[in-house]
Order: sequence, then C-alpha cells, then structure tokens
Amino acid sequence: MFNNLNAQIIQHIDSLAKVHQSKGFNGNVLYSKNDSIIFTGSYGFTDFESKKPLEDIILFGLASCSKQFTATAIIHLVEKKLIGYDTKVQEIISDFPYPQITIEHLLRHQAGLPDYQKLFYDKKNWDRKRMATHQDVVEVLNRLKLELHFEPGSQYDYDNTGYVVLAVIIEKVSQQSYQAYIKEHIFVPAGMQSSRVTSVDQNPEHLDNVAIGYTYDERKKRYQKAYKDKNHKHLNWMKAIIGGSGIYTSVLDLEKWKQALRNNTLITEESKQIMLSTDDISKKYGFGVAIYDTESKGKWVYHNGSWGGAKTMTLYLPESNEFLVILSNNRYEETYRSFEEELYKLIQ
Repeated sequence: MFNNLNAQIIQHIDSLAKVHQSKGFNGNVLYSKNDSIIFTGSYGFTDFESKKPLEDIILFGLASCSKQFTATAIIHLVEKKLIGYDTKVQEIISDFPYPQITIEHLLRHQAGLPDYQKLFYDKKNWDRKRMATHQDVVEVLNRLKLELHFEPGSQYDYDNTGYVVLAVIIEKVSQQSYQAYIKEHIFVPAGMQSSRVTSVDQNPEHLDNVAIGYTYDERKKRYQKAYKDKNHKHLNWMKAIIGGSGIYTSVLDLEKWKQALRNNTLITEESKQIMLSTDDISKKYGFGVAIYDTESKGKWVYHNGSWGGAKTMTLYLPESNEFLVILSNNRYEETYRSFEEELYKLIQ
C-alpha cells in the first residue's frame, strides 16, 4: 500500500512538473518523507547553449534560501558562547554606525537597515568596475551613516542587508572566512559534499556541475545568461555579496541539510526550537526561515529566493517530516506561486 501510494505521488508530481515545464519551468524538484527521498525530477538544461541536461546532482544558486545557513552558523557561534542573540553588532564591528542593533534584530529582520542593493546601484556609492563583497557592504554603511527606517526591534521588514552583516559577524567572531565556516560547520557534518559558497575569486558558475542562471529576453524571444540582462546588470558587481544569498547546492544536498537540522546534527534541539520560533514583532519569521502554522499539517518552515536567474523554494513540515524543494535556473515566475501550491496539494 505504501509503495502504491508512493508510485501515485511520483506520477502526480512528475506530471505536474511537466505541465510547468511546458509553461517555461527549467529546474529540479524533490519531495521526501520520513527522511526517504520519494521523488526527484530534472526538467530542462544546466546550460541552454550546450543543452546539457539537468541532473539531481546539479548545484543551483539558492538566492535568499541561503539565509537559513547563515542563521545556523550564527546559532552555532551562540552555542559556543562566543556571542549572544542580544549582543550588539557594534561590540563585534567597532565602527558599525548603529549602536542599538543586536544580532537578533538582524536574524528576525527587525534592524531597519537600508537596502544594500539600492545603495550599490548608485554610482556615487560604489564603483561598478569592482566586485563588491559583504565586507564592502559594511564599509559603505559605515561611510554613509544613513538613518535607519525605524527603531530596531520595533518593526518587521524583510531585509537582505542584515544577513550580509551577519556574514561579516561570522567572520569576525570565528576568525574564518564565511565560506570556510559554512563548509566546516554545516556542509561537512551534514554530508553536503557538493555544496559551496560563491566568492569573488571562485565563481561556482564556472564549474561543470552548476546550473547557469538565465532570464528570458522578450524582445529577442530567447533566453540569455542573467548577467547579460539589462535588468540584472547588478550581477556584474554584486553577485559575490554573501550572507543573504551565495549558497550553491543541489536538491540531494538540501535533503541532507534537512535531515541534519531535524536530527540536531548541527545545532541542539533547544537552539532549533528558537530558530523555528517567532516573536511578537516578527510574527511569521524565525531565524533564516519563515514560519507558518497550518491546520492541515501543522508548522511550515519555509523560504523562497530570487536572484540572478534563480527562483528557489524550500518547504519543511516538521510534524509529518516532509520536505519539498523547487530550484529553477531561469527565474520561472510560478516557482513559488502556482507550482508550489499545486505541489503542496498533491501531498496533503
């Protein structure tokens, strides 16, 4: 009976994915239950020029789904008693211009920081001939000293800048690069052997096992590499800014990530419960993940991401131990709208 049910789920997910492929979806899909992978599917190409087909081992840029990894690294440093959630950022980054912001404000998007992407798009703030890094974001914040949007801790406002600052904090406290810390304390213990972090000097898109990001050119009626898209020119000087994005991984490694989180391989049960909790200000956001309570399957641990040709989605259901992943490398618009919703309905 269980095998028959699995066979039905496999058929239904594959059929649904093919419908979306016909509408433009290019990417990979995974569904697991009780730590067993029930379904993986690959639809389309790793590289549109060579027509190299996707496989479930191919790495995708996670975009904002990377935030859960940054949050876990911070939690790990808290467990080592090197910092606390109430630690002021200025205690770690001495010239940080906002003395009232704490680490928890950054984790829960309660800091009120200006959007770094808007700052770096302004030629007065950044020389576009230079590839920017997360350290550069902090330097620009320090140099400009702009007003915060609100008093830290008083509002929730989803904020990429805060997670970039968290990447700098990880480096300052650990005395390791962000890439090295994530690899040593997350990728290796979780068994995520293929996963990596983008950097200025080592671009994962140059590797054979990475899905290159594409966007669709309406005028020419064809796909183009995202960095050539006039609406994505920022990729040429902002793609190495990490913390809020920058993780490259596969659907298979994401299942390992979920199991490591579930089994407390990376952080303790107590820390995990804090990570997956909300507060009175961030009522639907924990640490690096959105949290929703549903009647049908209890808590959702969710995130999506959009950046440089990528649209991504991860959904973990702790109570039923189910996991859904959709990774697209051509910014398929329905990745976390109708496709995601229809997939969820299939497993209810």
